Amino acid sequence: MTDKQDRRALFRELGRYSALGLELAIAVVIGLAIGYYLDKWLGTGPWMTVIWLAIGFAAGVRSLYRAALRSGEDLEKLEKKDEERKRKPGGG
Repeated sequence: MTDKQDRRALFRELGRYSALGLELAIAVVIGLAIGYYLDKWLGTGPWMTVIWLAIGFAAGVRSLYRAALRSGEDLEKLEKKDEERKRKPGGG
């Protein structure tokens, strides 16, 4: 890979990981908003807010988990490519 390709890959990864925090925050805020408005509509006190806040948090954590799995798979693919390149004659 050239230096330009390495930089492009680095910035792509940085963009992907910086979006994870935003995904978690948005999931929590959406859960909070749904619960708040359900509480106002149904008159159930803080219960729907608490339940939907927990659901939003769980959705955000699930998103982080799935991103971690994808990242691990990408890392394994990259390591395989590096090993194959080293095995080839004159590859490294």
